[in-house]
Amino acid sequence: MIGSQVHWKTATEIAGLVKSKQISPREVVEGTIELIEQRNPSMNAVTYKAYDEARVKAAELERHIMNGGRTGALAGVPTLMKDLFAAKPGWPSTLGGISALKHLRGAEGAWSTFPLKMSNEDSLLLGQTNSPVFGFRGVTDNKFFGPTRNPFNLDYNAGGSSGGAAAVVADGIVPIAGGTDAGGSVRIPAAWTNTYGFQPSIGRIPFISRPNAFHLATYIYEGPITRTVEDAALAMNALHGFDRRDPNSLRVKLDFTSALVQGVRGKKIGLTLDYGVFPVQPEIKDLISKTAQVFTQLGAHVEFVDLGIPYSQEQMSDAWCRMLAIPTAASMHALHEDGIDLFSEHRADIPDALMKWIDAVADINVQQISADQILRTSVFDCMNRVFDRFDLLLAPTLACMPVRNATDGSTEGPSAINGEKVNPLIGWCMTYLTNFSGHPSASVPAGLIDGLPVGMLIIGDRQADLDVIAASAAFEEARPWLQYYDIPARRALQ
Repeated sequence: MIGSQVHWKTATEIAGLVKSKQISPREVVEGTIELIEQRNPSMNAVTYKAYDEARVKAAELERHIMNGGRTGALAGVPTLMKDLFAAKPGWPSTLGGISALKHLRGAEGAWSTFPLKMSNEDSLLLGQTNSPVFGFRGVTDNKFFGPTRNPFNLDYNAGGSSGGAAAVVADGIVPIAGGTDAGGSVRIPAAWTNTYGFQPSIGRIPFISRPNAFHLATYIYEGPITRTVEDAALAMNALHGFDRRDPNSLRVKLDFTSALVQGVRGKKIGLTLDYGVFPVQPEIKDLISKTAQVFTQLGAHVEFVDLGIPYSQEQMSDAWCRMLAIPTAASMHALHEDGIDLFSEHRADIPDALMKWIDAVADINVQQISADQILRTSVFDCMNRVFDRFDLLLAPTLACMPVRNATDGSTEGPSAINGEKVNPLIGWCMTYLTNFSGHPSASVPAGLIDGLPVGMLIIGDRQADLDVIAASAAFEEARPWLQYYDIPARRALQ
């Protein structure tokens, strides 16, 4: 089977084979198509297939290579983009499974960063992956496409909102998939699928938002999900760079692969198991506490740190929901002006839990908006104070283990942990603090509990993306996680 030639291969390996003519771009595409058709039906991760377009691009790349032309760093590497904010001319965007949008297509010239820059490096795009409606929850499920199942156990969810992206990577179908992250949406599914999710500093990867480039929402990032840190570094080399259309865009060019060998010797690393505010399942705390000591063995100094956050987790998660609900409501009103009424005619497309927050911000006052931004500033200051003393900060990625899929498109996270009430949309996600602050972070696989993956966050100082990559690579070498993919490799295909 041709799929076996690309199954579980890294982007580094595939690009090397393509450039050395040991495998052709067309073989890569056909092999990836075979894998999607065999393995996706049981996971429900891929929502749109652009096979013919990928075949055309592969043939063009193959002719270019055979004629001795120069190729991009990701030549022939198959990938998939997320069906949410990502845009590509002629491709659909259901904004996470809104059936009323199923016939809409991207306008000519409507490229978002991931598909454009990956294509510029000769990567081959084969389609789109599943996400929840407007990305407004930490799991991937919607009424139109249904849940994305975790390849480690199909009864459980892959996490969200980039759950489809994480699932296809964890299942070995592609080595890199694109995600977006407004509250942890790259790192949450990475934690639950034993993949590596990298969220760069704000402005590192351009995020183009129109008609409103300036909004009250949290920082929204694009970022790669991969199985290896090296592949994430390759993707970041392709994706980052200055774009004046993004008001936060950074001009500095970096070589992310240079950080792969830097290590962490001599680094001071802070460790928190709950940020002082989150209820966390005790088995996760225990695993992360033990796993963090790997950095001591690598020559770093690790000690517990108290961030001193003066707000409760409930106050913070409610603020996050309001900050995201405001631009979401604006998008719904814009669609209404274009003749798509999500408030009444297509109300069934919008989950009740999301509509609750849309209603809540309909009459939001200046005092509440100001209070939320003051809360965010406080978190920003608390995070910055950590880096007055430390080079890196470690924490659990999530406060709970993966949740089971619902049968009606309504999968959510837990409503309580250790007896304490949490917001089932985001309150169990210990990721959104860097969406408040702009610091770079990554979720690395920390191990398994009862056969299900657990992630650990590595957070760096502002714009210290390379420190996060360096620590991730050092951890990966000391505690490799590739062996755990034996579980999805052996799973039943339905």
